[in-house]
Amino acid sequence: MTATDPVQIQARGDRVYLWISPDDSPGLAGVVDRVRRELPGVGIDWVAVREAYRFGRGRWFPIASRKADAARDQRAKIRFSADGLVGYLLLFGPKSRGTRLDEEDVLALARAYGVPDALLDRSIVRRALVRRGQPDPTPIARGRPAVDGYPARAEWRAGLPTDPEGFLWAVEQFDTLPGEILGTAGRGQPVGVRHPPGRGTPGLSASGREIPARPGTDPVVLGPDLAVAPDGRTVIAQADGHLRLAGTGACRAEVFPLLTVSSAQELAEWSGTLVPASVVVEGDLEAPFPIKVLGDMEVRGSLIRSNLEVLGSLFVRDGVIQNRGTAIRTGGVLSAAFLERARVHAHTVHLRRYALKSTVSALDLVYAPAAEIRGGVVSAGHRVATGELGAPNGIVTEVVAGTPQPASAYLDLVKEWIEELRTPPAEDAPADPLALDAAEQMERRIERVAEPDPLEAAIATGRVHPGVTVRMGPAVRKIENTVARVEFRYERMGPRGRVALERQ
Repeated sequence: MTATDPVQIQARGDRVYLWISPDDSPGLAGVVDRVRRELPGVGIDWVAVREAYRFGRGRWFPIASRKADAARDQRAKIRFSADGLVGYLLLFGPKSRGTRLDEEDVLALARAYGVPDALLDRSIVRRALVRRGQPDPTPIARGRPAVDGYPARAEWRAGLPTDPEGFLWAVEQFDTLPGEILGTAGRGQPVGVRHPPGRGTPGLSASGREIPARPGTDPVVLGPDLAVAPDGRTVIAQADGHLRLAGTGACRAEVFPLLTVSSAQELAEWSGTLVPASVVVEGDLEAPFPIKVLGDMEVRGSLIRSNLEVLGSLFVRDGVIQNRGTAIRTGGVLSAAFLERARVHAHTVHLRRYALKSTVSALDLVYAPAAEIRGGVVSAGHRVATGELGAPNGIVTEVVAGTPQPASAYLDLVKEWIEELRTPPAEDAPADPLALDAAEQMERRIERVAEPDPLEAAIATGRVHPGVTVRMGPAVRKIENTVARVEFRYERMGPRGRVALERQ
């Protein structure tokens, strides 16, 4: 036997130990053959040989006893949980006239399995040795799980996310909206702070193996007009415009051109064309001509009798009033305090006060947990959440969820916009890079659109008045009497479905 021998056998006192190289070995069959050749006539615990090969490589592992009555003595084994974080002791009682193991024997066996002394609970080992029952696994060692690194994040000084998922996340986080939704960025000014991802802390399994921690991800994406200062943290704007944020936690950001106006007349030069920017209207907006905006739009007043299309998101501080002729069409979020005799179509609709005799269509969600829906038709692909549904005077109200109509209408609208954005404004003129980028983002959005499923659709409301019809897929439920807090959910029973009314 040499120092470089991958399999070594050594006798110490009454025990025989086996050492197997952790890097190079002849395989389990080769180890067994080597032990059989070098220890003829010795009562080998072949299970212990296998354990030495599986768990004890690189350490001296006890595989046999040279005592005459060794077969009668108490035996022990160590087992580990599936995740490797807990080490269990199994004790098998001695036969007639056999001796019991003591604490040092168990500790030596645990070390042979690679369990560090710092992870062993000696008090549990002592109690296990005293107990004389069935050999139930006893947890004697617990490892430390790895702590994964936290993802990178960014803290922005102004504005809220304008994409549907990020906007709803921000509403739930902050409860109330700021006075100005669209944040502005000035050239050369700091607009936020980027925090790099964490590295994480490695753990330790009960068998002494290091558990590596996964490093944090980096979901923060900065547009071409945003740069990180030499300190590695401060984000600097490279151009003037609208700080456009997207994602939960606002992890994607870009600087988009921003146009601030005080009346519709300042937008007259783009009548019939596309406004190549985000737009802020200081006050009410009542436009006698159609307006189409490439980015996002914020109206710091009311939107009155206007034909409006916003390819991004539309935020109205007050309400949308009387545009029954042509629906306001929005590619992202439509957020308003109220809708009064209005027609709106968006990915997500957010209401803060009420909707009165309006037609509302949302691809995904109508979110109005503290608002009232009185009259009109409200439809959503997946969910409607409102504080009050219907009116005490019995105004006809219809609410629809889990049907394909909102999805098909939204997809047709976005495909129409994509074709328009990719069409050059003139035969010899190059396509606008902003328009092409917007078209790519819209394509990615419609690729993620899921077909509405009635089984996942729901309508939650705090109060329901008479005169309400609930439609979910092919099922219909009419409410004739005022009821308290309910949630409508779709249940398929047999070939046809029905709407179940669940009392909260």
